[in-house]
Amino acid sequence: MAEPASLLGTRIAVVDDHRLLAQMMVEHLNQRGGEAVTADVADVGLVATLERLEPDVILLDAVFHDDENGGLRVLHEMADSDAEIVMLTGVTDTLRHAEFLDAGAVAVISKADSFDGVLRQVEDIISGFDPMGATRRAELARQLAGHRKRLADDDHDALSSLTDRERATVQNLVDGMTVDEIASVRTVAPSTVRSQVRSVLQKLGAHSQIEAVSIAARQGMHPSVA
Repeated sequence: MAEPASLLGTRIAVVDDHRLLAQMMVEHLNQRGGEAVTADVADVGLVATLERLEPDVILLDAVFHDDENGGLRVLHEMADSDAEIVMLTGVTDTLRHAEFLDAGAVAVISKADSFDGVLRQVEDIISGFDPMGATRRAELARQLAGHRKRLADDDHDALSSLTDRERATVQNLVDGMTVDEIASVRTVAPSTVRSQVRSVLQKLGAHSQIEAVSIAARQGMHPSVA
């Protein structure tokens, strides 16, 4: 049986925390005419390794062991790469799938599909076909847009609940100031500022100052111009 022409000479990097699965993928892709290799998710220089390999296609796992955002980080860091990045994942949350596509993935393939089914979808992508279809992509985009609007509405309501002093504290945090620096500028005790920060976090539903700054940024609060 002839090898599928779609894979001939195609350089493919398989990045998956399940080493046996990754090796099986490589073997089968090579049998079908590809030039596939694995890349270790534990490699601290994974992105540099992928850039050095110069693959045409990257099959990227979404979750690296217990790191739920491992694949998404690599996807963002490879944004300027010429490689087509396909998320091969066991994640079933469709919002996560939408985030992968929004971050630049060309497709999302479920690990729940049969092994041959996964390979067929990879071949389709390399051949220029879309295994997901326009309808599914549009639905995922709508879900993500709706989710982000709900977050923005929640952020707006939360920021509206802040007092003027608390809002000023958020602005200070956005400006990159520490609690001690804020206290020094306002000529108050650091404990007073810490109390205000705790109140801000509670009202915003944030677990950290970084998350509070992120919420403020989504609402258009930017660092002050010196």
